[in-house]
Amino acid sequence: MKRRTFLEKSALATSAMLVGPQIFGDTAGIAKNDVLQIGVIGTGDRGGGLIRTLQQFPKLKVVAASDILPFRLEKAIADAGSGTKAYPDYRELLDDKEVDAVIIATPLSMHFEMSKAALAAGKHVYQEKTMTYQIREALDLVHLVEQHKGQVFQVGHQYRYLPLYFKVAEMIRGGSIGEVTNVYVQWNRNADWRRPVPEPGYERLINWRMYREYSGGLTAELHSHQIDYINWIFNSHPEKVTGFGGIDYWKDGRETFDNVNSLLRYPNGMKVNCISLTANAHNGYLMEFRGSKGTISLGIDKGRLFFERPNSKVMGTVDGVSGATMKMMEANQGMELNGDNTKEGWEGTHYALQEFYECIRDNHQPVSNIYTGARTAISVRMAIDAMRNEEMQFWQPEYEI
Repeated sequence: MKRRTFLEKSALATSAMLVGPQIFGDTAGIAKNDVLQIGVIGTGDRGGGLIRTLQQFPKLKVVAASDILPFRLEKAIADAGSGTKAYPDYRELLDDKEVDAVIIATPLSMHFEMSKAALAAGKHVYQEKTMTYQIREALDLVHLVEQHKGQVFQVGHQYRYLPLYFKVAEMIRGGSIGEVTNVYVQWNRNADWRRPVPEPGYERLINWRMYREYSGGLTAELHSHQIDYINWIFNSHPEKVTGFGGIDYWKDGRETFDNVNSLLRYPNGMKVNCISLTANAHNGYLMEFRGSKGTISLGIDKGRLFFERPNSKVMGTVDGVSGATMKMMEANQGMELNGDNTKEGWEGTHYALQEFYECIRDNHQPVSNIYTGARTAISVRMAIDAMRNEEMQFWQPEYEI
């Protein structure tokens, strides 16, 4: 799906408030035969995966990579190809004038300082989620981006770029399932979430998700995607958050919870239940939007629509609903949902990277931008603090951006 389609549909569905004010000046654009030259900071599982994905885009060229772990940096350079520069210190990468833009895929606690430095170096920034670890950092980064006109800042909440997710957002905003009073979210697995460590000295660097100094745990690494999507659909944010977490199964020295259960209340009264387990993988990833007329059940790449009984007969008059579909709905099997203009083999990351390139080329604001990224980062941190402090968290007036 093309960027222009996203932006036009966003404007029609939810107005420009979703995207935020236009902040770019006249300095954006791509030189060197329209090829965007990229430096990747952080080449672990996510950063390394992004480097391999970027090989599918002729207009996106990795010219530099940085990581403090030498074996990861060596692998990244091999994947990126000959001529790619290796920088153990990311600040040296930012000094490289050949680098037009950076992708930051480092531990959460490092996001703010690295984004700040990248902006100061004149680079366009693709910052992996969650945008920042602390609420103050999110607010400060908004102001910094506003001071750097002409530089694109995109946040890696790539699920909102999936054509299926875009279609579901339009359906919900259009009232297809009535008034949504509850959203149920889960992301479950049965595994310890650890990465192998070649030697003990690398434990905290490789398994940083386990330690509070670097990570917000399951809420920041998993639920952030889903909370961002919910905020985007409803153009809103939670007004209060409560929840509980614990280290109840994997008693292996980790500091972040191995299970979380948080409840977010939105201004219109809608409740969002977020559950993530690491000792039970039943149903894995799931989002359910429960409305007065029906429910949309959403996986990563599959969706189904279930109408409430009083409304199921209405579907007989809707274009495109066949008799076979009606029978499936009556049997409570639901109606399959598919996104428009889906590209075979593409995941959310592909669409997001395409958006990043086109926004720089055409001087546009990304769908997942500094404003939406900040709103999600604040929402996520509220959930983390509610569980860690065992105290309800409230949206504050100063969080409005």
